Amino acid sequence: MFEIEARDRDHYAVFRITGEIGLADAVDFTHRMQELLASHPASQYLLDLNQVSRMDNAGLGVLVSLSTSLQGRGRRFVLLQPRPHVMQLLGNAHIESFFPTCDSEAELKRFGKAAQ
Repeated sequence: MFEIEARDRDHYAVFRITGEIGLADAVDFTHRMQELLASHPASQYLLDLNQVSRMDNAGLGVLVSLSTSLQGRGRRFVLLQPRPHVMQLLGNAHIESFFPTCDSEAELKRFGKAAQ
């Protein structure tokens, strides 16, 4: 089970994801993310993954699919504070460079300025 909290900034939105995202959650996660993307228009979306306790390949697949769709419209996901298990999942899938990542609030601000 997961939860997503959305916050709008000047030129980007932050989606803080908490809990677990696995195969059983993939459909709900996809729909919830699509709703949030539609209701929070921005050029960048920062996905705060610091509180994701578990993610499997299905959850990662949702992020890749949504990110690919966003890239086609000139937008992107940035991963904020991804937990080590999420980084390992990216590495195991050989896509660790697919998503830009940042590890601190200072980097978050820099990404926000870049989106302007």
